[in-house]
Amino acid sequence: MKRSRIVFFVLIAVFFVAVFLVQYNTPRPFIWKPTYLHDDRQPFGCYVFDDVLASSFDDYRVEQKSLYKVRMEYPDTGILPRSERRTYLLIQDVYSPPDSGLLDIRSLLRQGHNVVICASDFSEEMMETFGFSVEYNERDLINVFDQAVRLDPVRDTIYYDNRIDDDYHLYRVFPQLHPVYLELQECELDRNMAFLARDNHDHPLALIMSLYSNDAEDDMDAESRWDYGSLLIVSTPLLFTNYGILDGDNASYIFRLLYFPDNYPIVRLEESHSAASPSLLKAIFDSPALKAAFYSLLLLVLLLMTNAAQRKQRPIPVVTPPANEMLRFTRLIGNLFYQKRDYQDLLRKKYLYFRTELRRRYATDPETEPDPKAAAERLAARTGLPVEEVTADFVRLKHLLSDGTRVSEADMRRAIDGINHWKRKLK
Repeated sequence: MKRSRIVFFVLIAVFFVAVFLVQYNTPRPFIWKPTYLHDDRQPFGCYVFDDVLASSFDDYRVEQKSLYKVRMEYPDTGILPRSERRTYLLIQDVYSPPDSGLLDIRSLLRQGHNVVICASDFSEEMMETFGFSVEYNERDLINVFDQAVRLDPVRDTIYYDNRIDDDYHLYRVFPQLHPVYLELQECELDRNMAFLARDNHDHPLALIMSLYSNDAEDDMDAESRWDYGSLLIVSTPLLFTNYGILDGDNASYIFRLLYFPDNYPIVRLEESHSAASPSLLKAIFDSPALKAAFYSLLLLVLLLMTNAAQRKQRPIPVVTPPANEMLRFTRLIGNLFYQKRDYQDLLRKKYLYFRTELRRRYATDPETEPDPKAAAERLAARTGLPVEEVTADFVRLKHLLSDGTRVSEADMRRAIDGINHWKRKLK
């Protein structure tokens, strides 16, 4: 390899590394898109959230399951022992379970599990079943969250447990993080309900309810009711994220909502699985540093191809003319006709070629003469041979060419030799 080309490749490698280092050390903007995924380290992912809760609660874990799969692990045989009960936490932007989702929730509650559903919107079926609705303070606030916080960093107040005169129960949050609140509706369920948190407009943000047995009578006391689990509805999912748990003392607000006297192990269910491992190109394009370095490398490779594609002088190969294969071809055709053993046909073709030669050179044809002897005399005049000899050979040739005459190989050879002798003697 030439030295100039080696230097060129070295410069490409140095430039690629330099672009990568510059882009890698450039500050990258945050992605303010809620995903609530365990492996998402962006502000509205749950990587830090899960890590903090795992270090604060015993037996906290994240599982890739749905409520249906959890219910299938516990046959619906009634109340479970306390050692087998769990607190299941779901964090989603919109909670819209399938047709069997509500049955799964009620089945888990009947078994004694606690279910915490944290979302900013819920399906109509769920709200009708459990008797609540969602009202919006203002829509699409999260789309301009980072700009709004920079321009007007005003915070709202969340009151826990309705104690507004105790600073211990106050939490300061941005209004973009709680754009919805809850309203109670009528339902057919027997429930014991209480609000756990309100905003500064006295709008409820979290409510907890316990379901009674369908067989329980209205005048039964609490001890006569079934030992059901509790359902916690929270309308502030953005606080259950990396940013939410690290902002101010929101961690205390989250711990208060997740506190249950029974202290069951907390299991966060991630129904929407994390994104699969990206391909190489997707990983490159997702990283601004790798993307810039990749485009730079493509540009340099294009320049190299353009430089290498310049015209270079090369020796012009000598083109040899094709060999004359006419003689070999003629011999091949002759051998094919000879193998058929049709000697009369071979003799007729030889005579035809001889007549063609006479027409080309003298504009005469023996077949145009009505008398073979007159044709033989004219041929003898052209060849300078004796008339008697030419006449005898010509008459014999015409006899061999007539239909019905059997021509042997010896007769063919003798007649062809005579024709060749005439051709050599033509003047």
